[in-house]
Amino acid sequence: MRSGTVKSKAPLVSVALAVSLALTAACSNGSSSPSGTGVSVTLKDFHVSASVQQVSAGIVRFRIENRGPSTHEFVVVRTDVPAGGLPLGPDGLRVDEDSPLLHHAGELDEVQLGSSGTLVLRLPPGHYALICNLEGHYLGGMHLALDSV
Repeated sequence: MRSGTVKSKAPLVSVALAVSLALTAACSNGSSSPSGTGVSVTLKDFHVSASVQQVSAGIVRFRIENRGPSTHEFVVVRTDVPAGGLPLGPDGLRVDEDSPLLHHAGELDEVQLGSSGTLVLRLPPGHYALICNLEGHYLGGMHLALDSV
């Protein structure tokens, strides 16, 4: 039996994994991949913008950045109604997210000024509206159409 130190292969495996992850991230250009379609979204009074207006049906990874000047939220609803014509709630200041014309797909609450977040959803084919539904923000123009095909 040989005496001596046993060398672990763990550091080599860790380095290989780190290189693989770095290459995957470097090759990502926001397009469709096995992990889904990446969409960069910017929220800014009173505007929502996205890197694309159409995605492939399936997993969609929204990367949301709030450029202010206040807190926003990011809500995704499936609907046949144009993004600028969604039904308003009783207060007249927000979209009625409980309307039968809307199907809630997901949301990211309270995206603070200067911060960002990620929302990953499985979107079947259809028409979607991306909105900020804080009081008055939708009415101010914080909405955008997105199609999933």
